[in-house]
Amino acid sequence: MAHYPDLSFCGYVSTDSSSRCLVVAWLEPGHEYAHGDVSPEVFERLCHLLVEPWSFVTPAGVHKCGFCRFSGGGSGSFKNHRISGVGNGMLFVPSGSTIYVSPTSITHYIDAHGYRPPAEFQKAVMECPEMRSLAYMRALLATPARQWIKDT
Repeated sequence: MAHYPDLSFCGYVSTDSSSRCLVVAWLEPGHEYAHGDVSPEVFERLCHLLVEPWSFVTPAGVHKCGFCRFSGGGSGSFKNHRISGVGNGMLFVPSGSTIYVSPTSITHYIDAHGYRPPAEFQKAVMECPEMRSLAYMRALLATPARQWIKDT
């Protein structure tokens, strides 16, 4: 996985740099990232959204956590939700005119490495409609970044 600073343009899934398609938690060793507290409510909601995240991108493989020295990212659980340092996809979180894109291993980064996502992303997670619901799809399609969704 490539490193992108939080809230930078997500060129991985969109070619339109004017779209509000922004990355969150694309972390790699050798690059600074925000550390701090994340509320249990935000963490649990994020876990819930990751149960079966909608995606139009098929992963070409898996990405093991570069921060976990030997295991490449262990796994665990939180309130019956699986937490894994091995990412195998992306999470799309719509919010107003923005779509946030994070790796599915974001919960591992928060739990194991003290990562703190930007406040605006945390707010978007709490307000995100249920994954795969009509409200979720409408929220995605209401953003300027919708063009890359419709073209797939």
